[in-house]
Amino acid sequence: MALAARLTRPFVRQALRFGIVGVANTVVCLAIVWTLEGRFSQPVWLASAAGYTVATVQSYILNRIWTFDTSGRAPVGSQFLRFVLVNIVVGAIFSTVTSLLAQATGVELASFVALIFSTLLSFLALRLFVFGKAG
Repeated sequence: MALAARLTRPFVRQALRFGIVGVANTVVCLAIVWTLEGRFSQPVWLASAAGYTVATVQSYILNRIWTFDTSGRAPVGSQFLRFVLVNIVVGAIFSTVTSLLAQATGVELASFVALIFSTLLSFLALRLFVFGKAG
């Protein structure tokens, strides 16, 4: 039992930190989108692209330094490319699952289910492929 407890602690700590980083990214993204579009009258596509880009970079930095604590142990360039790849794949999966489920459940429930699934998938992919020992 002690071994099992020791093995789960880093996982749980990383999962909680991953969630906090996700909330921070969402706040930053929406603040940028709403500010650029509402206060500076920028097109929505530009505001949302800027918000998403800043939040993605912030996500990488916070996850590298705080969630998975890999700063100084892995080259930034290759790790960031894997991070971006994971985000593209998970984003495509989110869109696909939402689209498929929306036909039967409506877009609200479909996107909620897809968000839960894609968040779990993203956490595991980042933990194993981007920031893990292979990362």
